[in-house]
Amino acid sequence: MPEKTETPVPAATGDAGAAARSSLTRYLVSELMRGEREVILEHRGQDYRLRITEAGKLILSK
Repeated sequence: MPEKTETPVPAATGDAGAAARSSLTRYLVSELMRGEREVILEHRGQDYRLRITEAGKLILSK
């Protein structure tokens, strides 16, 4: 299991959702992917594909 990190997210002035986001557990994509460009995530018995594009963006598909 990848190590999770608890990194507070700085709150922007007037951002009501910032406090809620700062308490979320943060996972590093590099830890999940372990050097791969594509992995399978299982959720409730369904497989989902998480892929890093050539542009560095994340795509999650069923």
